[in-house]
Amino acid sequence: MKCDIFNIWEDLRTDLRNYVGKRVYNEHDVDDIMQTILIKVITYCEKKNDVRYIKAWLYRIAQHTIFDFYKKPRKTTLVDLEQLHLFVPDEYDENVFVWLDKFINGLPIDYSTPLRLSDIEGLPQKSIAAHLGLTLSATKSRILRARKKVRAKFDECGEVEYSENQMWRFTITKSCCLS
Repeated sequence: MKCDIFNIWEDLRTDLRNYVGKRVYNEHDVDDIMQTILIKVITYCEKKNDVRYIKAWLYRIAQHTIFDFYKKPRKTTLVDLEQLHLFVPDEYDENVFVWLDKFINGLPIDYSTPLRLSDIEGLPQKSIAAHLGLTLSATKSRILRARKKVRAKFDECGEVEYSENQMWRFTITKSCCLS
């Protein structure tokens, strides 16, 4: 059969794309594979015209192209951490730490101690549980509740400005929170 690829491609392209899309989940990769299939088909049709079952032949080429796609190594970019410039603000409000300390001190001792050991001193929660004679589950619950209470105090007492999900600036708006 004559290899009139452009008419055949126009007829089967959507079905072939669906076939590839079921096996490759990234749309950009599907586009790349479809392009590779078309290049293989055109290259073969320029050399030979002996394809009998065009549809089956196209699906076989698609299958082999998908196999090749999964066999080839992924392109990864390695970044030297020293070359990576992270955004760190030059100025930050040091009062936040003072207020944070006051807010933690204002919590009941059952909440303030695990929170301070975990988030300020950096101890693992398992060690905190052993130190306080609590179960790991109870320790995790107390730390979580303490974080929520501190967050609620921040929200109650002032305005928090965020930049890319990180606290950027905190302003006390109620004088009762400073005592």
